[in-house]
Amino acid sequence: MSKLVKMNPDAALEPVAFVDPATVVEGKAVEKGLGYMGDDGGALAVGIWETTAYAEVFSGDGYPEDEYCHVLTGTLTMTDAEGNTQTFESGDNFVVRKGWCGEFRVTEGFKKIYVMPAG
Repeated sequence: MSKLVKMNPDAALEPVAFVDPATVVEGKAVEKGLGYMGDDGGALAVGIWETTAYAEVFSGDGYPEDEYCHVLTGTLTMTDAEGNTQTFESGDNFVVRKGWCGEFRVTEGFKKIYVMPAG
C-alpha cells in the first residue's frame, strides 16, 4: 500500500467480525469494514467500520482499546455504568477510553472512521 492514501467513505467494505456475540444483548451486528492502516506493524489501526442495529454491553475489562471515532452515518447511543448517556450522529467525533463500561447501542445502520492502537 502507498505511504499516502486518501480514505474513501464510499469504498466497498468487506465482512468483518469485531463484535463479540457474547456481549450482544439485542439484535445481531452484521459488520463490514476496510482497514487503511494497522496490518504493517505500525502503532495505529485506521479504517472504516459499519454495522446494522444492535446493542452490546461492555463489562469486566470494558472497552478493549482507546479509540477515536468520526461518525459518517447512523446513530450510536452509549450509556456508561453510572447511567450517563451520550448520543453520536453523522458528523460527530468522540473518544472512548480503554476500560469504558456500559451499553453500546446502534439504533440504525452506523458507519464510522476509527483510529486506535494496532494489534
